[in-house]
Amino acid sequence: MTEVFFVLLEDYADWEAASIAAALNQQEGFTVKTVSNEKQAIHSMGGFSTLPDYTLAEACQKEFAALILIGGKSWRTDKAKEVDALVAKAEQQGAVIAAICDATVYLGSLGLLNDHKHTSNQLQDLQEYAGACYTGGNLYVETQAIRVGNLITANGTGHLEFAREILLALQVMPEKEVEQWYNFYKLGYYEAIKQELRNAGEDHVG
Repeated sequence: MTEVFFVLLEDYADWEAASIAAALNQQEGFTVKTVSNEKQAIHSMGGFSTLPDYTLAEACQKEFAALILIGGKSWRTDKAKEVDALVAKAEQQGAVIAAICDATVYLGSLGLLNDHKHTSNQLQDLQEYAGACYTGGNLYVETQAIRVGNLITANGTGHLEFAREILLALQVMPEKEVEQWYNFYKLGYYEAIKQELRNAGEDHVG
């Protein structure tokens, strides 16, 4: 079973994790595992309590396909620095590294955004927090989410685009099915059905 790690720190943004976790965990061959500093309950901004599957130290001893860093209010604290070793492990084994919202600022502080196109909540904020470690301002893109190789970044409102890029990077399902999944939640049930019918008609004519 291929494990995908979700790093959740205290006051994590639960909505940023929900869509991609549900999509991955329902696919044969993939399983979601939560990771945090300690094996004790952590709390989301929405009030959910989560007991992590692994501590950061335990996660560093395992193989995984992707490391997903979920945003929240703790990425500018000392707790975030404890994630450094797991990010290094992900780089070493060629895993997908995906960060959303303030977790992108954390990646910027590690210098991981300097050589690839990327996005975040705001360029100025990224520059101010990451400081001299961040020199990738010329590669910043104002978009919901962007994927370059195994690196995925998204702003805090781009959780569906973030999920789509992760599904594509992990080749969880055919690209057409990923787009159908994305449209279903982005457009809403009825509009997504209408679009499917329009696309089917165009394919038939073609």
